[in-house]
Amino acid sequence: MQTGSRKERDFIRENFGEIWPVHVSAFTRLLTQFRARFDGDLDLLLVLAVIGERTRPENWNPQLVSLEDLATRAEDRLSQYAINIQSIADYSGIPRETVRRKVLVLQSKGWVNRSDDGKLSIAADAAPDLADATGDTIAYLQKIFCAFENARDTGNGAAAIE
Repeated sequence: MQTGSRKERDFIRENFGEIWPVHVSAFTRLLTQFRARFDGDLDLLLVLAVIGERTRPENWNPQLVSLEDLATRAEDRLSQYAINIQSIADYSGIPRETVRRKVLVLQSKGWVNRSDDGKLSIAADAAPDLADATGDTIAYLQKIFCAFENARDTGNGAAAIE
């Protein structure tokens, strides 16, 4: 599946040798950090990520300025779209029974809420508890951003994404 504009894809192809090594290094580091933060269980991370992404509030504010805002905006959590275990399994490709066990772990950590009808949503404690993991992600994004900026600044297809 291709996403983004042709111009962006061409820029990446033209600068692949500069961008790819940064991505591989930073992504490997990010996965290693996530593995440590999630007790060696990357499926646990994936289940939490799917719940977070698939239940994001309809009124999500792209101008969200800080992790603290995300962690304290209770009104957004009230408008989350709920998701169930089967939907997570279907979306992620993780077997349903495995998802069920991961959800129990996430609930025990206080990161996921489960309603009486089985609908799941992100709990208020998830953002502050996972602030370090969010910081790891920001560091990854920063490295990718810098790789694109460096590629653009060297003139290798500089006009392609401007």
